[in-house]
Amino acid sequence: MTEHTGQVRGALTRERLVRSAAAEFALHGYDGTSLSRVCKAAGATMGALTFHYPSKASLAQAVCTAGIRATQARVDEADRKGQGPLQSVGKITGALAELLSADAVARAAARLSREQPPLAMDWRGSWLPLVRTRLHQAEVLDLLRPGARPESAALMVGSLVAAVEAGLLPQLGGALLPSPTVEEHFAELWQTALQGIGASQDSPVSAS
Repeated sequence: MTEHTGQVRGALTRERLVRSAAAEFALHGYDGTSLSRVCKAAGATMGALTFHYPSKASLAQAVCTAGIRATQARVDEADRKGQGPLQSVGKITGALAELLSADAVARAAARLSREQPPLAMDWRGSWLPLVRTRLHQAEVLDLLRPGARPESAALMVGSLVAAVEAGLLPQLGGALLPSPTVEEHFAELWQTALQGIGASQDSPVSAS
């Protein structure tokens, strides 16, 4: 086996382990995650796991790093689609809702960074500063209602995203919300929130 082949196999093994671990961390949290289940789902031995990730903490950090990178890429893409600061915030938060509902790595990064401060991984830091910046720009441009403060609006956005991350929207959907997907639920909530903070509504937003 050539060195290059070994490197490729190693990279594929790491990717499988991260994906499998993400599913575990997202569902069970750090303490509830079983490394044996991670290995079984990844089709890898415990020796392979400890070779690449000597501890559960190092595996969790790898998952967080992957989730933060994926989130930053999605957020940057969504921000470029915005045609104004408030629409950019809507695009960003809609993209986050879609990512959290579809990607276990992002969900795991969000949960681990919230539940495990010792990991020193900040998933919210991959998107919240940009949201704050856009909201401050909206204030400068008189796009916020009188009395609506950017920091309060950012807190509201953070709460909406936290609801998606915690899985609250799917639980509420059947009884209270008519839309069939988390993304559509979130778009409805954002439009309602925008009526409260925006001096004049941007055009409807979505993650697409």
